[in-house]
Amino acid sequence: MKKLILLISIAFVTFSCSNTPDMTLYKANLGVAKKYLSTYESPTDFELFKSMTAENIEHQSPMYGVGKVGYDQVLAQGEFYMNGFENVSFKADAWLPGVNEETLLVDGSVRVYGTWSGNNIASGKEFSIDTYHYFMVENGKVVASGDYFDATGMIMAVQADATEESSEE
Repeated sequence: MKKLILLISIAFVTFSCSNTPDMTLYKANLGVAKKYLSTYESPTDFELFKSMTAENIEHQSPMYGVGKVGYDQVLAQGEFYMNGFENVSFKADAWLPGVNEETLLVDGSVRVYGTWSGNNIASGKEFSIDTYHYFMVENGKVVASGDYFDATGMIMAVQADATEESSEE
């Protein structure tokens, strides 16, 4: 009986050790995702952002009611944030590997939880917002991504006050 328990224990340890996922693709894509997000930070780099965005991208927009969008909308979103905000920085709390939804195995995709901060150029108001992003990368370009945060609330919070707008007229 002791030999059987010992044999089962050795088999379990051996199986557990050989199940380490290959993180090579994740590590390469992590570099791409970090560089991609950095294009939004001050100073912004729209041309690099554009060059890293695949033309067939499918992106989950953070804006209320928008849903998934394609290349032109992703570029427009990038321009909106890059031209409308300054002193922007991103503090990542956790970079994590993504998993295949069917197999639950590491698939090379990248996820990140973090906080964006900066200020609106037009109003001067500051923002700080917690976010979640995911990225799927092929050949060094982002082919699928998603942003999860209250984008509509953030935009409303940093817009000029109604009294400021009416006094300017």
